[in-house]
Amino acid sequence: MDEAWERYRALLTPITEIRDRILEIQRLLQEASLDGLLVLQTMDLFYFSGTLQDGSLWIPCEGEPVLLVRRSLERARAESPLPEIHALESPKQLAHWIGRRRPSRIGLELDVLPAREFLRIQESLPEARFEDATPLIRRVRQIKSAFEIHWMREAGRREARVYQHLPRWIREGRSELEFSAEIERALRLEGHQGLVRLRRWINELHYGPVVSGTSACYPNYFDGPVGALGLCPAAPQGAGTRRIRRNEPVLVDISFGYNGYLVDKARTYSIGALPPEAQEAYLLCRRILEDALSRMKPGVLCSSIYREVMEPLEKHPFWPHLMGTGQNKVRFLAHGVGLELDEWPLLAPRFDVALAPGMTLALEPKIFLPGIGGIGLENTYVITDKDPEKLTDFPDDLVVIDPDEAAGMARD
Repeated sequence: MDEAWERYRALLTPITEIRDRILEIQRLLQEASLDGLLVLQTMDLFYFSGTLQDGSLWIPCEGEPVLLVRRSLERARAESPLPEIHALESPKQLAHWIGRRRPSRIGLELDVLPAREFLRIQESLPEARFEDATPLIRRVRQIKSAFEIHWMREAGRREARVYQHLPRWIREGRSELEFSAEIERALRLEGHQGLVRLRRWINELHYGPVVSGTSACYPNYFDGPVGALGLCPAAPQGAGTRRIRRNEPVLVDISFGYNGYLVDKARTYSIGALPPEAQEAYLLCRRILEDALSRMKPGVLCSSIYREVMEPLEKHPFWPHLMGTGQNKVRFLAHGVGLELDEWPLLAPRFDVALAPGMTLALEPKIFLPGIGGIGLENTYVITDKDPEKLTDFPDDLVVIDPDEAAGMARD
């Protein structure tokens, strides 16, 4: 246990990191004339406290925050560097700690807070007015520190070690599920945390889609361009029972999580050459990626990048299938990534936010051709003072596996 704890302790968030985050959100609270912020959502709680225990975090607009824990208090005190950590045994205690300063305007995470919880808080603090502080939290979280980027780089390195083995595991006649199982085993052995978190309500994800041929075009509820039939109506995403065939694309779009932090990466594979139309689609995805990267500089608006890259393609024959087909089509080219897979910023037409050093985005140009399947790639980048740094460092090439070699590996 001692040896395991020493390894675990090396992953804890240091006090300097937590202090910087608290000071920044307090600065934004003061700008918004809010008296404080009550943090309840799991990843926000982890971000501002360093622990994921069941509790609530009260951050006043100035002064020390207070972490109130239902379970486990002992573990929260071992993991969080905050000095004020106390047991939370009843809702009245929460009202007591918050109400000591008689706050009149309190920020809440109204994008994800259940109505029942909101009404309970409202009842316990009848004199307070509650406002949505979600945009403030997302603004703080979209700029990653050196500490956070370190863990995202580590996630990228570990994921790369898995991707280098993928050509050995693709087999003609093997199901998507069998292929995905090989990948998932390797991901876990590389230290994948096993959780891919999203903020948006009712959105959830496994490791990511591993889809072959036309499965990638199948309608899907997930807010992303990749479709999938999946295994069953209760889990209509990810790998299914469809068998991999020769001369069709296999799209592997996996998120790797390490010490809480995610990177997102996708590559396209095929056993034997793809049809010329699919090869042309892949070349277009590469050009889109390079065009967007050349524009991803500090101070440039995300919406401007999207328009400059995407609007010239609106008359291209592939436009109806770019970034999804049918109901799967999305209106973004890149999404923020960090503790969650759907963070800010976005390369999207109405996201009028300027890029800044420390922002991390997953750039994912993909095309979904009816009757053929999904083609494209995805990398996670961090914005720097110069060019974006690729955190998912791995060749961007379309990977074509010789059918004879694939058959030989299958026999082995």
